[in-house]
Amino acid sequence: MFGFGKRKGPILGLDINSDSITLLQLEKTRSGIEVARFACQPTPANSVREGLVAEPELVGEVVIDLMNEAGLLPSGQTPVLNVVVPAQAVVIRLMPVPVGMPEDELADVVTQEATNHVPFPIHDANLDWAVMPATERTDFDGVRRVDVILAAIQRSIVESYWRMTDAAGARLGRVEVSSLAVIRSLALSGYLGSSGHLSMIVNMRQDATDINIVRSCMPLFGRSVMLGVETMTEAVARSLDMPFDQALDMLPEISLFSPAPNDPRMGQAAQVARTIFSDIADELAKSLEFYRSQVGDVKMDQIVLAGPGCMVPGLDQFFFNKLNVRSVISDPMRDIKHDETEIVDRMRPILAALVGSAIEPSWNPAYTVDLDLNKEGRVPLLFDERATQTMTKDLSIGPPVWQKPALIFGSALLMMFLAAYAVMRFIDLPQKETEIETLSNQIMIGKQQLKTLTSERQENTVLSARKRVLNALLKKHNRWSSLLSELTIDTPQGVQIDRIMLRGKDMKVEGIAIDFNSVSNLAINLGGSLYLKDSQVDWITREEKTPEVFVFSISAKLSDANAAGPPKSNKASRQFESIKTGNSLGGTVPPKLAENLTTQAENLRGQSNAH
Repeated sequence: MFGFGKRKGPILGLDINSDSITLLQLEKTRSGIEVARFACQPTPANSVREGLVAEPELVGEVVIDLMNEAGLLPSGQTPVLNVVVPAQAVVIRLMPVPVGMPEDELADVVTQEATNHVPFPIHDANLDWAVMPATERTDFDGVRRVDVILAAIQRSIVESYWRMTDAAGARLGRVEVSSLAVIRSLALSGYLGSSGHLSMIVNMRQDATDINIVRSCMPLFGRSVMLGVETMTEAVARSLDMPFDQALDMLPEISLFSPAPNDPRMGQAAQVARTIFSDIADELAKSLEFYRSQVGDVKMDQIVLAGPGCMVPGLDQFFFNKLNVRSVISDPMRDIKHDETEIVDRMRPILAALVGSAIEPSWNPAYTVDLDLNKEGRVPLLFDERATQTMTKDLSIGPPVWQKPALIFGSALLMMFLAAYAVMRFIDLPQKETEIETLSNQIMIGKQQLKTLTSERQENTVLSARKRVLNALLKKHNRWSSLLSELTIDTPQGVQIDRIMLRGKDMKVEGIAIDFNSVSNLAINLGGSLYLKDSQVDWITREEKTPEVFVFSISAKLSDANAAGPPKSNKASRQFESIKTGNSLGGTVPPKLAENLTTQAENLRGQSNAH
């Protein structure tokens, strides 16, 4: 497999995710690019976690079945598998460098940049980088610069893919980033427009969503958010109380724009899907605003959608309504000849990353970023039972010519070593032992003195701590019980306080609520307290797993005036009704949440009475 002069086997693209494993071979003929082999099978349970192979041997068995299904003969040439890894598993950096920098200097700069920004040891990383010519410009200081893209991944991740291909009887080829593979496939199918055309590519994968802003096929900005098809499927399954697989099968039937579906369960599932897609749309808007803050006000020409998330109908219209930017669902197979009964229309957007890994970079008419995180190949692990290479030695017949002189030289060297050992053993060693004994006695005396000093220091520390406690008790007399009692009264309906933090005169209150108004009411009540001032809402957001619940944080400062006075139950600034019992939360709150809020309120009253 590693010999010289051997013919290379067929090159296959392999896309591995938590739902399915797909294999694809493309060939370029006179009539264009066409599908030579295609196969797809479900992923074994728990063999892929967060987009990465967790059980290489188990996945390798599935790859064997895929190659048999695709018609690859075991007796033929060893196939080469190009795989894609999720973008969140790769560290990607863009850095500007002067145009025309020599390659050796550029390599040193890239290595130093990787050392400064890669969050794991650089010797445990696989690196690759490329210059992006389309980003060449003149900066404000008058220097012509161009961007270099750097990618780094932990070598242990690549090693797991080597073990997977070993189990499948294949060889690992390119290891590519999923987002860059999608850009290559969309460039081949003509979705990225002409030079200067600004596109946002959204690849909604099973475990996450990759967001990339691209101009002239060059990735100018990229990030991944942990919202994907699995997030939506779990939310639908939880909302409808059904198994995960059943909820996944329901996704292609969801209508995002149907006002009143015949099946109420489909309407409920559509509402959950709209919530997840709205969160993704918010992340797209944040990404665009961040990019504009770096380069200025630019116009986004289009949003190109790809990945398994595109199985939900009407998704392009949904994002257009949310962001007011033309949105299209990609079809990376539209210029590739294939069997339409084997690769149906609904599957085509899902295959974007797979197509990008299966095509040769030279096939693409436009220059794209082609990073290979397996560029250096396998690294031998001599002392590891899972060695990535088999190390063998050649056996020769008969003793070599140099063997006799080497034995003579070795014998002389051994005699010199024995003579030196005898001198050290019987002359130098006794003297050293006497010196060591003297030093050991001195060290023992020093340890005893150090132990005495340490004991005295600990006693001083205890006395200092007691003094600080007494000073605090004598000098400070804030009545925290009054403050806690008033905080209990100020808590409105639908609010549960989880944490109260005091640092000096700053107080922070965190908890959950059923809506924005309840949090605002709590902030207003705290602002009108005799003990607090400058109350404000720091932040409020939705829970990822339970979107019907809001998480919030409110900050305030302790007031100097009347800090120790009794609370007034009829103060004019209190405008909203406080918590009394669990029943006062109303029917809009889930029973479990109401019970939790009531328990928290009772605990808070008990703490107040105890003080």
